[in-house]
Amino acid sequence: MSDIYQHRGETIYLVLIYHQHQPIYIDYEKDQLAAPWVRTHSTKDYYRMPAMLQKYPNVHCTINLTPSLLSQIEEYYLRRLKPNINLKTDVLFDLLIKPAEKFTKKDINNLYKTAWSALSVNEVVRRRFPEFDLLHSEFTQALKNNFEINNRKKLRELKFWFSLANFDLDILEAPLKLTDGTIIDISDIVERKADHKYYLRKPVTEADCQRLAVVTYKLMSNIIPIHKKLAYDLKTNTGQIELITTPFNHPIIPLIYNSDVGKVCMPHHQFPKKFSYPDDANEQVKQAIKFYEDKFGAPPLGLWPSEGSVSEKALEIFLSCGIKWVATDMQILRKSSHENLSHCTPYRYKDSDGAIFFRDTELSDRVSFKYQYLDGEEAADDFIKYVLAQAHREKKRERILTVIMDGENAWEWFHRDYEGREFLNALYRKLEKLFHTRQIVTVTPAELIYGNPKRNIPMHPIEGLPKLSRLAAGSWIHGDFSKWIGNKEKNQEWELLLQARSDLEKHEVPHGNTQKLKPKTKLWYAKQAWHEMYAAEGSDWFWWAGENQESPSNKKPFDELFLQRIERVYTNANKAGYKLQLPNFPKMQETTTITKRPVTKIKTMHSGRKMVRVIFLCDARKINVKDSIYIAGNVEELGDWNPNSVRMYDDATHGDIKANDGIWALEVQLPEGKEISYKYTNSGKPGVWSSSEEFPAHNRTAIITADNGNKHIVKDLFGKL
Repeated sequence: MSDIYQHRGETIYLVLIYHQHQPIYIDYEKDQLAAPWVRTHSTKDYYRMPAMLQKYPNVHCTINLTPSLLSQIEEYYLRRLKPNINLKTDVLFDLLIKPAEKFTKKDINNLYKTAWSALSVNEVVRRRFPEFDLLHSEFTQALKNNFEINNRKKLRELKFWFSLANFDLDILEAPLKLTDGTIIDISDIVERKADHKYYLRKPVTEADCQRLAVVTYKLMSNIIPIHKKLAYDLKTNTGQIELITTPFNHPIIPLIYNSDVGKVCMPHHQFPKKFSYPDDANEQVKQAIKFYEDKFGAPPLGLWPSEGSVSEKALEIFLSCGIKWVATDMQILRKSSHENLSHCTPYRYKDSDGAIFFRDTELSDRVSFKYQYLDGEEAADDFIKYVLAQAHREKKRERILTVIMDGENAWEWFHRDYEGREFLNALYRKLEKLFHTRQIVTVTPAELIYGNPKRNIPMHPIEGLPKLSRLAAGSWIHGDFSKWIGNKEKNQEWELLLQARSDLEKHEVPHGNTQKLKPKTKLWYAKQAWHEMYAAEGSDWFWWAGENQESPSNKKPFDELFLQRIERVYTNANKAGYKLQLPNFPKMQETTTITKRPVTKIKTMHSGRKMVRVIFLCDARKINVKDSIYIAGNVEELGDWNPNSVRMYDDATHGDIKANDGIWALEVQLPEGKEISYKYTNSGKPGVWSSSEEFPAHNRTAIITADNGNKHIVKDLFGKL
């Protein structure tokens, strides 16, 4: 596709922010990480995402590296592997190093029978490796039949393939020179054939497994250096990446400050007893800033609040700690003002010295959910047209569009374009050219605020930004906090958290935060108790709690790690000389057990919302419909942007009123207040956007409301907005 786009004279500034985060997987009882995801995303995403920018010097972006992620990389891999390839990293990496001939029954169980096993690779990734896909099927079938595979060759191959499938594909195809000058090369092990899939060149050996372990260490040891190399320097106006942070343990700061703030945006939910510890919220932010400064030599200017969660009190903490800008979702902007303010500009909060950037929900979600079904060039073209459309929509000289997305999980779901490589390269190539025509200029928030004369970017001082007099509380998901509080099991965890926090306060257990302490002294144990307390405040435990999760196998280990955090609060406090009584866990353990009862799959996005009958009516009487009209949108009921997969009906069923009248219908259940985006297609192949409505830079949108009959009717004319 062409990189030339119609030039109407406007410039739009594009803020690209990638969020890189992993929860705390530390299992102190085993002295290792319970999950491999810190490592697998390190070998697949955390190095390649900044490294690929080097080919496109005029593409600038922002990367958020959370302290919980970096601290685990440093402590459980770099420090433990530097002397030699050793054990006690994550369970599957330890097995990669250990010869398969020496596997015990416990090792075999850990390899393929646990929630986070070597079989935890999605089908999109497995299809790239046919031999692995076949092996995966064999082990999966053995589990179903309660049959144990003890063949050492197959066990070796399984541990090998799990690690290999989680490498950046560029590493499999050619030598790669890393930031420190090291060259890694495993292209002699696998090859990419004419079908664009990867195959072994030779049988797998233990030496091959050891090589993967060594390459893993080399890659992980270059993650911070590549970010430092490309870091944007405000003084010299050099570099491509603004680095930012998140509160240390990834807590939902508004709820830590006062959990009752959620009642405003979630009035129909049941809430636990109030958890309100502003000092903890402040400490989580201060620890993150100190950690960042220790790693990168200066405090961060920007902060992505965990899950984009904000409130006025939370923002006051961020700004008091020296943060100059934060970001959240445009849903929060809409809830903050009745004036229909544009999200295509940052805002100054009241009279403060702080700016708020608001995420374009639609475009951010297209990257994560729609583009996985497209060719890379097609997706990049759609992205650019969407951005340019924002510049043209209002007759302003400048508009600032913010796109915030996960920088790791989305890419593995790209069906045609492996790991989004074609999309990202095509997008950056186009943005590089559009920088020179000044149609789209990528900027970091700090670069925008303070200006960059080298790139002809004027200052946009905070005091000159439009003012926002009120900030609604909420997150980037639904604009509320329903993913973390408000149902039985989530509230149960908040009750446990409150009890532990109250006990520390009641017994006056000292923090010891500012002191260098001798290990295993009473004050050191007291500090560890607080360390575990702050870890227990992390958002991920509450995200997974409850019966509304789509992946129950992932849920149980998160519950167990949360309970371990709480237990260690008490264990360490008692070793410090305080007599705290451990809470009783049985009720919680019973409700979080998933192996003793069937699990009903309930869509996570609908948790706690009133459901509305939504009837889509698409008038297609003026076009030739060979098969059916289909609908594709940003929710699962509409196919998660998978075209030609959700069929509509013209047979007086599924909400259709009259059969064969050319008006196609579909009835679904959606939560009240949900904002949806969607399009119609006509008789195409599943996953292909052919015969779709021709307005690529726009989608249809609707906000779900209910009439007296608890229904919402959406009427559209095919091909016309």
